[in-house]
This record gives sequence, C-alpha cells and structure tokens, in this order.
Amino acid sequence: MAWVSKENKIKHSIYYGLILSIVLFAMWKGYFFKYSFFLILMLISAIVGGVIAENEEDTVKNLLNNKFQGEYKKYFVKLFNRNKMFIITSSAIFFVSVLIGGIGTLLSSNFSHSMINLYYYYTSGHNEPLTTFSIFLNNSTNVILICYVGGISFGIISIFNLVRVALVFGFISVKDPIDTIFYILPHGIFELSGIIIATAAGFKLLITAMNIIGGGLHIKRDKPLTGQINSILRANYLKFRDSLILFIIAIILIFIAAIIEANISIPLAEHMIS
Repeated sequence: MAWVSKENKIKHSIYYGLILSIVLFAMWKGYFFKYSFFLILMLISAIVGGVIAENEEDTVKNLLNNKFQGEYKKYFVKLFNRNKMFIITSSAIFFVSVLIGGIGTLLSSNFSHSMINLYYYYTSGHNEPLTTFSIFLNNSTNVILICYVGGISFGIISIFNLVRVALVFGFISVKDPIDTIFYILPHGIFELSGIIIATAAGFKLLITAMNIIGGGLHIKRDKPLTGQINSILRANYLKFRDSLILFIIAIILIFIAAIIEANISIPLAEHMIS
C-alpha cells in the first residue's frame, strides 16, 4: 500500500503541480479550447493518482471490503463543509448576476442587445450535430476550465466568466420564460450547478496558490531548502486536493447536463417547434 501511503502525499502534490502547469501552458499557448478534453483527462488521472480520503490506508481497506459507501458519504459531506464559503460565494455571485440580467433586460434595450450578442457568442459556431459529446467538448468543458484555472487570477477571470453566464441566463429567463422552462432547465440545473462548483474550486485553488507563495516567501536560508518546500506543499496538499475534487464533481455535472441536453432538451424543443 506504499502507493497511497501518507509519505507519498508530497509526490502527489508535485504531480498535481505538473498537471496544472501543463494546463496553464496550454492556456497560454492558445491550445486551451482545442484540447480541453485531453486536459480534463489529465486532471482526472491526477485525481486517480492522488485523491484518497484523509485516512488513506483505512479508506483503501474499506474500499476492498465493500465498506466504502458510508465512508465516502461522510467524506463528501466534509468536503462541502470545508468549502461551503467558496460554494456560497460563487452561488451568491451567480444568483445576483441572474437578477441583474433579468432586471437589465426589462429596463434597457441596450443591455438586451448586449445580452443577445453574448448569447450568440456562447451558442454559435457549432456546425456538427449536437450530440452528448459535442455539447460536452465544445462549450461546457471550456467554461468550467476557465472558471477553475481562472482562480489563480485572484478569482477575476473565474468571476467574470460566471457573471457572463449568469447574465445570459437572466436575460433568457425574462425574454423567453417558456423556452427557459422547457429547453434550458432540464439540463441547466446540472450545467449551472457545475459552473458554480467549478468557480468555487477556482477560489479554493487561489487560496492554495497564495498559501504556497506565502510559504515560499518565508523560506529561511539557514535551513535545508528541500525540507522547507516539502513542508509547504504538505501543508497545502488537502486544499489542492479539495479544489481538484470539486472540479471533477463539476465535470460530472456538466457531462450529465450534456446527456440531458442532447437526448431530452433538444428533442423536446424540436417537438415544440414542430
């Protein structure tokens, strides 16, 4: 069980850092949108390689003995409790922005025009058939990746992306409430929840990065450098892991939304139009 031993946490932290560096490099080079699915697969592999509950050896034993269900329920409850402020914050930003989008649509024609352009920005450019995977790979993964990785910009990019999505949703809800109910809500509940959680994960990533940088600024020259770096990474291991788990939860929600949109929302909308 050495692979999941507590001594290997530092190795997993370095592994996470490598994966995140690749994501940032891809974003910087302009490959971000084109290869977002493969970047997500790499992040999932990082999760598989390092995400084990706090008492790692006991968790694996429970897993092998088919006793893990209750343990994982407790783990996810603790996960959300540890990060509830980030989730509440991103939820509040979203719902306030939805309200602004709705009110702005009612009060200003210029605002409505801007929202129409923003709506077409999110929905245009899909020439291929709208299948589960095309929906998942084209729009949804890019949005949540920006919300997550954008956390390191002091949350500015994450918040900006979340607000834009919320404004469009508020605009559509007021402009065409029937379409919102029948076409958007069936999959939107999962998709919007995924975007909110991805933003919360981005906030957690920001706190982790700030803690690591802050620890690096206090490195002492008279002590071994490797040991100090190891201590800093160990101290932030659980925070980094939490952010990645939240991000994976967001991916799962987005994928569920893509399934519903391709197989329920779109056929329902086509039936209503016909």
